[in-house]
Amino acid sequence: MAIGFAGKRGIGWVLVAGWLIPAIMCGAYLILMSTSDTDTSGKIWEGIGLAFVLCLWFLFRTLTRHAAMARAVAVGDATRVLELADRQSAKMRSLYRALAFQIRGAWPQALEELDRRDPPASKRVLAATVRVAALVETGRAADARAVFDRDLARRSPTADIATASLVRLAEARVRWAEGDLGGADKLLARLVDDVRAGENVRAIAHGYAARIADSRGDAAAAAKHRARAAELAPRSAVA
Repeated sequence: MAIGFAGKRGIGWVLVAGWLIPAIMCGAYLILMSTSDTDTSGKIWEGIGLAFVLCLWFLFRTLTRHAAMARAVAVGDATRVLELADRQSAKMRSLYRALAFQIRGAWPQALEELDRRDPPASKRVLAATVRVAALVETGRAADARAVFDRDLARRSPTADIATASLVRLAEARVRWAEGDLGGADKLLARLVDDVRAGENVRAIAHGYAARIADSRGDAAAAAKHRARAAELAPRSAVA
């Protein structure tokens, strides 16, 4: 259920959060227009002022929604991601729902959402990293490698830190699935302590590092990695 005004849940509170302030502003401007001692030209300028204020308000709401989604994804809060996904366009909704299912470890559902609609061009790298993760975790290493080589391997080295971290994590996942534990371990070591990568990415990296430690019989290292993953992203399935 979506969160609306002051952290309250329910469609009523969502409407209050989105429309209460614009309604108050419209009412205030209507009173101003009806009581101000000005001609038609002055009232038109007052209306233009109202339109400008409303544009600023809805821009502010859009930016806060984007910031909230980025934060929810970064900390691995799948419930919040699903709530915010319902307010996105159809293409973005499917991608963010896939992200939420990835956080929960619901891999078939993540693939289903990705197959539902193609993401916008600006989000294809993100969608590819989610698809790689889901394919790896469902035992389809060859398919994961094909997606990585096609959509991610040639990414520019000058990509932003968040994108570079996601691509590096996707490569580590593919190498782990292929049995290249040494190659995966080197990539993961660059992520676990990189604060720029975000809490959830680092938690996932710790989770895979724990699996590698398990395969090497190093129970102490595995426990340490899992504890750190739980600390970084307590709401994520990796914890």
